[in-house]
Amino acid sequence: MKNVAGTITKKIILFVMAIFLSACGYLPIASYTQKVLGDSVYVKLIVNLPNPENSVQFKDILNKAVISRFQNKLASQKDADSIITIEITKVTDTSIATNEQGFTTFYRATVFVTFTYTNKKGMSKTFDNSGYYDYAVSLENPLITYNNRYYGINQAIEQTIDKFITQVSYQGK
Repeated sequence: MKNVAGTITKKIILFVMAIFLSACGYLPIASYTQKVLGDSVYVKLIVNLPNPENSVQFKDILNKAVISRFQNKLASQKDADSIITIEITKVTDTSIATNEQGFTTFYRATVFVTFTYTNKKGMSKTFDNSGYYDYAVSLENPLITYNNRYYGINQAIEQTIDKFITQVSYQGK
């Protein structure tokens, strides 16, 4: 009897939520971005020479976001409805914690990026975003520090992509 009541309760809650979301005019973010970007996107990368690995990773992360969050298709540059040009303009590492001997134990990686989209309607918009991530320093093994920095930069890049997605969807309102 308890299982039947629980199942019915879950169905009622789901039904009420479905009515609420459809009644209040909710649209997924992808519907707004499609108004701006169209159905297909090409991501053009300008490589940041001091951080080439992170630049390539930046393009890969944005390509995944185009598919999963924009719900668009990736296309060649000539077939795309929109071209998004991305560039890491600057990466800074700031010491945020030291040990008793004065050695830095934590850094904050701050990434500054530029997104420019141009669509077939002739509309073009540029957004400058930044993101940050704190990473640990290994005083014994510089490879660990390098890997932590690489990971930190990628996390900061993901923050900038989240901001960009919000900015583009706002343009489509």
